[in-house]
Amino acid sequence: MNRILLTILLVALVAIVGVTNFLVLVDLADISTNNTPLLLGPATGDEILNRPLVQIGVVSRFAPNVIYAGYQPIMDYLNHEGTHRYELQLSTSYQDAVNHLREGKVDASFLGAWIFGHLESAEDLLPIAAPLNEMGRSEFHAVLVTRTASDLTSISQLTGRKVALPSPQSWSGTWLQTNGLSDVGLSVADLDSIHHFDHHQTVVWQILRGNFDAGVVKESVAAEYRSEGLRTIAVSRAIPGPPLVGRRNMDPDVLEEISRLLLTLDPGRPADRRVLDSWSDEFSYGFTAVDGQHYRDAFRPEGANR
Repeated sequence: MNRILLTILLVALVAIVGVTNFLVLVDLADISTNNTPLLLGPATGDEILNRPLVQIGVVSRFAPNVIYAGYQPIMDYLNHEGTHRYELQLSTSYQDAVNHLREGKVDASFLGAWIFGHLESAEDLLPIAAPLNEMGRSEFHAVLVTRTASDLTSISQLTGRKVALPSPQSWSGTWLQTNGLSDVGLSVADLDSIHHFDHHQTVVWQILRGNFDAGVVKESVAAEYRSEGLRTIAVSRAIPGPPLVGRRNMDPDVLEEISRLLLTLDPGRPADRRVLDSWSDEFSYGFTAVDGQHYRDAFRPEGANR
């Protein structure tokens, strides 16, 4: 009888573990955008709905549910403290986000550092703010990751391996080919293959499923899934944080309000710390003012191998 009971308990335990792992993979694989409206997280309340609308674009570098969780708290803060109605609008790509901004479909947009730094002309665009890291600097990295159980420990071991990357219009999607491989004497031809995916979480899912040997994602994404079996084996050079960018001819009242509300947040002030603690890790250390030239300098050819 005891043996039967023990068997039942073991079967139940295996089932629980299996379901848990399945739910983790389902969460990572939740990347469908087919039925997701472009407008995310509309503001509510009669008083807010009657305010002038300000639409903030966001690049679809993450799955829509992840974007909502990461960016909507910032909109809630602006709605609570400001005098306009702030709503998110999702783009389909990095270039799509730039086009929406220039065409006036959004008033400002969270762009990637790489795409902004590589614009041939950005005279019509004005970077407003960029997130800080835990050291109080606007510096972020792309990281090469693999499964915890993998034998990979460095970029030099990628020969003959399959690598997953996010958008080729991002630093995470280009670093390995432009710098990472050449720094160790390799080229793309030395790999088995490289494949780009729309979202960072998809890259993680492909690696954890064993479909790819390694991949590159933002360091914040790697940290988020470390406990799920992800291990970092290489880190890129630092680049500026992803800027919130507006048009130079945008409503000056909107520009002033966004700048004031984001740039005056002080992580050392208890009330502001409570606000920032409710935001995603990428934005939980506040913002700093940024200059467009800083992004162009970060990606100029002579600076790429610094």
